[in-house]
Amino acid sequence: MVLMDEDENRIQATIYKQDIFRFKRFLKESSTLTIVNPSVGLNGSNYRVIDCSNKLVLGPNTHVNPCQEFDGRMFGFKMISFESLINIDIYLKSTVDIIGHVVHVFKSNASNVKDKNKRTMEMCDLNENCVYLRLWDHYALELSKYVIEHFDEGQTIIVLQFGRVKYYTGSDGKEKVYVSNSFGSNVSRFFINDFLFEIKEYKNSLLGLLNSNDVSVRKPIPVKMLSSVDDEFLRATVFFNICDICTIIFPKSIIILSTIKTICPDTEWYYIGCNTCSRKLMENNGEGGKEYECKTVRCNVLGVLPTPRFKIKIRVQDSTGVVSLTLFDRDAKMLTNKTTSELIDSQNENNIENGGFPAELDGL
Repeated sequence: MVLMDEDENRIQATIYKQDIFRFKRFLKESSTLTIVNPSVGLNGSNYRVIDCSNKLVLGPNTHVNPCQEFDGRMFGFKMISFESLINIDIYLKSTVDIIGHVVHVFKSNASNVKDKNKRTMEMCDLNENCVYLRLWDHYALELSKYVIEHFDEGQTIIVLQFGRVKYYTGSDGKEKVYVSNSFGSNVSRFFINDFLFEIKEYKNSLLGLLNSNDVSVRKPIPVKMLSSVDDEFLRATVFFNICDICTIIFPKSIIILSTIKTICPDTEWYYIGCNTCSRKLMENNGEGGKEYECKTVRCNVLGVLPTPRFKIKIRVQDSTGVVSLTLFDRDAKMLTNKTTSELIDSQNENNIENGGFPAELDGL
């Protein structure tokens, strides 16, 4: 854990497994405690949450009690300037706290599963220095949720606490600074347009620069510019209960929130599709063996490359009813983390008949 005193000094602290039961009820973020008789030792970790060579250990002789008279700030940010990041004037094996406004967002590749779990944007500070912010996993989802709920807000100001810094050389030969959430999915803190004192102070300073017509200041982008393809889909698409699907007359996109109850094992779970348009191919027996033909106007030629693609029939249920759905290639890959070819190869290795239902799909 990270502890902070009233003067905003921070230090890492550790409780070993055998002693956790003594302190477990006190281990809550933002709780204030009086800690008596902790041990002090060297922080020999290869990667420190806090740039401090020492750490505290709460052991058998340590006593902890709630404290009601804490006068320090809630989060104790130690903001580092973008200039220090750019000049590598930091301890690289630790984390940083940053604040800045978003000036550009890089669109993710909707067909790439990995890209769905990250969002990358460019942030600037009040001194015209810029770095890149990359959010992974639930931090990216948290950003998407905020965009959907606050789509019409103005400038975007972000604070990331306990972020990790990496440096990459771009195609232009210049070194680029990337800050991302660190240590998996739980350590960093992420704030966007929050009611924090630091964000209010930054926003007032930024508005002062913008009102002074200082052309060197890069303007922040509105929240709606942060939206991804998925965000736009969730904003513009109506949620339906399963019982209401029968009322739909014309083709349209909808969202249903449901649970997969069963996968239909008596149906084919993949088909041979065109590598260009994904449509199902017609199989012909030619002189040289099997040939595949695509019947679409764009691909109406012999010799197309046959590609196996998912087509999994499922039954889903919500509180109003049950309906049959079909998972095609992109969505099935996201759920299985495997390609159709990989599952077919696995079947062949286990001598399972082609078209048989693979055991890996039972996990859905």
